[in-house]
Amino acid sequence: MPTNVLLPQWGMGMNDGTIVKWLKQEGDAVEVGDPLCEVESAKVNSEVESPGAGTLARIVVPEGKTVDTGTLLAVLLAEGEEGVDLPEPMSDAPMAPAAPPARGPGISAANRPAGRKEPAAGRRQITPIARKVARELGVEIDAVTGSGPGGRILEEDVRAAAAAPAVPAAPAATVSYPAAEDGPAITETIPLTGLRATIARRMSDSGAIPTVTLTTEADVTEAVAMQRQLVGEWRAHRLRPQFQDLVLSAAARALKDHPKMNAHFAGDEIRILSEVNVAFAVAVPDGLIVPVIHNADGMTTLDIARRVREVMSRVKSNELHVDDLTQGTFSVTNLGSVNIDAFDPLLDPPQVGILGVGRVVQKPVVHEGEIAVRSMCWLSLTFDHRAVDGYPAGELLKAVSGNLAAPGWMAS
Repeated sequence: MPTNVLLPQWGMGMNDGTIVKWLKQEGDAVEVGDPLCEVESAKVNSEVESPGAGTLARIVVPEGKTVDTGTLLAVLLAEGEEGVDLPEPMSDAPMAPAAPPARGPGISAANRPAGRKEPAAGRRQITPIARKVARELGVEIDAVTGSGPGGRILEEDVRAAAAAPAVPAAPAATVSYPAAEDGPAITETIPLTGLRATIARRMSDSGAIPTVTLTTEADVTEAVAMQRQLVGEWRAHRLRPQFQDLVLSAAARALKDHPKMNAHFAGDEIRILSEVNVAFAVAVPDGLIVPVIHNADGMTTLDIARRVREVMSRVKSNELHVDDLTQGTFSVTNLGSVNIDAFDPLLDPPQVGILGVGRVVQKPVVHEGEIAVRSMCWLSLTFDHRAVDGYPAGELLKAVSGNLAAPGWMAS
């Protein structure tokens, strides 16, 4: 039976990819895991590996072509398979612009039937390095003409645009769209595409899961003191500790002791996972990505902080690896920096738990029988009730809170 090679989705922020180079050619023998082609996307550059053994019978997507995740890239035939109707290769010509959407009600990206993709037509094709250089040089992508396959924008195109004489821009026109019926006028319409569409779909999937959110107000006075202590201890490592470093470390330690929360819900089974891979949410200009700290339970707090800084450096330079975004077993999302006290985080399926972290606030509380000013922080744990009940979820939340209340184990 033929084996289809599809463009995988390496993380929530990936919607499409460009085939940079085919490493195997039609007629070549391949084994499971052999790299077949190099792919570039907005966030990740990697190789697509062979899902089976046999012969690469048909390359469907040519080099230089940008296609959506899930697109058929190639077809493999096992030994002895003959006379199979193979799909025709795609044209390497640029795709035609998408037709404007019809007025009236339609299907949003969040409600589109599973498996249906946004059309790739009309997207500006640009290499990640070209995007990075454009950002560094302050070049507007819309003003660059691409010289690559299908009009793809390359690094040299961006540098040429930066070196060209500046042309005074015409005054921007103010566009006002007619209101629907008797409603207010629309000042801007933001298409639900790209990363935003992916987030909408993922959150729609999450909303269909029966979840419960537990909250506790944790006393993090000692954790805040530990953060100050680590400032001096980490100075030689050129790192300044953040409260999130401590939370990630506390969560990883708690998950090691509560493995039922370190799991995936998949179909009709619950998979308890051997590795504690803690993902952490990061806001980016066009949405949200969730990098992963692999084997976090075996790391010191300093190790975790280093890993976070390494990943954040790649986030800023659009040079994330596939491994940065995959195999997460539990997530942490922190809104303390925007003064949020508590919230209900949404799951990232198939994970069964996610921890929401609020801001740290000093307030008077009863401590050891007396009123004292303590540093307090709301922690909110959302969990998949199909996989976990309230008591074990509560035990995990209690463990995270306890790890922050007595953080002596975090010292270098």
